[in-house]
Amino acid sequence: MDANQAEIQIPEADVQNIIHFKEGILGFEDVHEYLLYHEDDNNIIWSLQAAESDIPSFIVVDPFTVLSSYNPVLSKQQLEYFGEADTSNLCFLGIAVIKPELTDSVINLKAPIVIDINTKEAKQIILEDSEYPIRYRLFEAKE
Repeated sequence: MDANQAEIQIPEADVQNIIHFKEGILGFEDVHEYLLYHEDDNNIIWSLQAAESDIPSFIVVDPFTVLSSYNPVLSKQQLEYFGEADTSNLCFLGIAVIKPELTDSVINLKAPIVIDINTKEAKQIILEDSEYPIRYRLFEAKE
């Protein structure tokens, strides 16, 4: 795990966290509560499921494992949203689209899900001043 990526702590007796999005996720602004399930022992692949419905449901991936040089920079205003001075308590996850042909699967590096590991408050942040793509192939050659 990258030093810039805070780890979500999951109670041993439970494999889910309830995550709260005050503003929802882009396209799903009315859904505020999600369950976050880890899908692997390395905490690389996660499921983000609406808490009160089957829809929406997302596969989210640790973007630092996909692109080792990933270095999202949040604005002062974005950090203030979380009440943080830096990103040390924030976890970044990219929404993935898994295609039938796995090599066509992509991750959104431009608008990661950012979660405060202490409060479980989350927001999808658009990295305005970055060149990160919305569709980055999950299986690009590692740097």
